[in-house]
Amino acid sequence: MEQGKMVLPFEPLTITFQDLQYYVEPTLEMREHGFTGKRLQLLCDVTGSFRPGVLTALMGVSGAGKTTLLDVLAGRKTSGVVEGEIRIGGYPKVQDRFARISGYCEQTDVHSPQITVVF
Repeated sequence: MEQGKMVLPFEPLTITFQDLQYYVEPTLEMREHGFTGKRLQLLCDVTGSFRPGVLTALMGVSGAGKTTLLDVLAGRKTSGVVEGEIRIGGYPKVQDRFARISGYCEQTDVHSPQITVVF
């Protein structure tokens, strides 16, 4: 092994997503203010990828859908309808398998400075 190179105990995989749509039911308040649609679209035709070893910045103004996109990709959304294609290593994402091999820290997580990572 070359000096400075780390051997990973897993195979790095690419996450790709194409034409993602995410819909939710409108709230009562929205209906009271005149919203007449059956569902509200929060993500519209979102396509992209996350590749191993490549730092990816997900940028946008407040309310643009950055957290919603990550929640949809991670399978954290328990309501609403997701349409489109999500692939892991070229294969369709199977949520129960994905949950076992991945980790996701939400933006509201509290991280202890005493916790370390051991190799």
